[in-house]
Amino acid sequence: MNTRGILKNAGLLALAVSSGSALWLGLSHSQAQDPTAPSSLLQALQPDERNTVEVVQQASPGVVYVSVHSKTVDTALPGDLPPFGFGQSQPADGTGSGFVLDSQGRVLTNNHVVQGADQITVRFKGDPKAYPATVLGKAPALDLAVIQVQAPAGLFRPLRLGDSGQVLTGEKAVAIGNPFGLESSVSTGIVSAVRQNPGALEGLVPTVIQTDAAINPGNSGGPLLNSRGEVIGINTAIYSTTGGFGGQAQSAGVGFAIPINLAKQYLGRLEQGQSLSDRQVLATRPRIGVAVLPLTAYSPQSRSANRLPEGGLMVQGVEKGSPAERAGLKAPTRFTQVQTPDGSTQQIGLDGDVLLEANGVALGDINDLRGVLEGLKPGQAAVFKVLRGGRVLALQIAPQIIKG
Repeated sequence: MNTRGILKNAGLLALAVSSGSALWLGLSHSQAQDPTAPSSLLQALQPDERNTVEVVQQASPGVVYVSVHSKTVDTALPGDLPPFGFGQSQPADGTGSGFVLDSQGRVLTNNHVVQGADQITVRFKGDPKAYPATVLGKAPALDLAVIQVQAPAGLFRPLRLGDSGQVLTGEKAVAIGNPFGLESSVSTGIVSAVRQNPGALEGLVPTVIQTDAAINPGNSGGPLLNSRGEVIGINTAIYSTTGGFGGQAQSAGVGFAIPINLAKQYLGRLEQGQSLSDRQVLATRPRIGVAVLPLTAYSPQSRSANRLPEGGLMVQGVEKGSPAERAGLKAPTRFTQVQTPDGSTQQIGLDGDVLLEANGVALGDINDLRGVLEGLKPGQAAVFKVLRGGRVLALQIAPQIIKG
């Protein structure tokens, strides 16, 4: 079984695998259909079962099977696709999932599902025909892409987008997608947590929805739904230490979805055909206007000599006219030189303000801070616990979009 890839996505495994996995089971497309259950059968089910069936019947027509073909893949690139040969270019096929956004045929999926594809086709539940699609807009830093599908309008069954800001740990989670090429597969579980993205390096996806609903290669880009049939996330990655299906990573009960509220911030621009760079995404994010460095980057000797705590973020610089400057945050006046892992030197401050907490959340690294700021409503301020010259202060700072 050729794979399109097990790609690194923000430090986790972002998954898309090849089509054809269902063929060895001897299933034809028509045999695999799940007809709508009669109401009499629904009434015989337990309430939770009935809810799951109703969610699936409502949502599954809007979940699509995405197939991609790449004419050449440069396998010499590190962290790209599994090697077909050292330094060679080979064709690659892969599959993933997506879901319909509107009646105009726009579909949301993961960028890693369609990245580098020369040809994209989409199939709908109950229809064996493959329809052509093209990438309309993408935001690689968010692992989001909107594709335009050329198909009869009657096939477009848009899913309702929910509010991921209201998601509760423990509530039902339903994943629909095409794991290992098995079309229209459903798995259920709960929302295990809404947590800081454990693999985020740049903090552009600061939080993710964790679920124990089984998510496997091929589920990427499909919806994670609540008990009302609303999309609360886009299934994107799994944490897995094993590979047991064709040598590929598989579900260990720890899957991650991009919160739908994050996607909604950018859908308008993606649907208009824009491709957003990391810088463009960052420019849309409210921030307080500081450069910080985790105190864990300081040596124990340096922390001891300068009476610094073990944890927190040392302010290294404050932007003029920023919320941080207006709140009175102080940059360092004393500095030292340290050697970086690449052998160069960096100047770091020794006596700047130290951000210890924001809204009660301990700030161990930059992603902790970004997670708090992302969770604020427009205009809402965060309460910062700040260490300055041995004294602890409380400062309120409301982030804003800073141009330039």
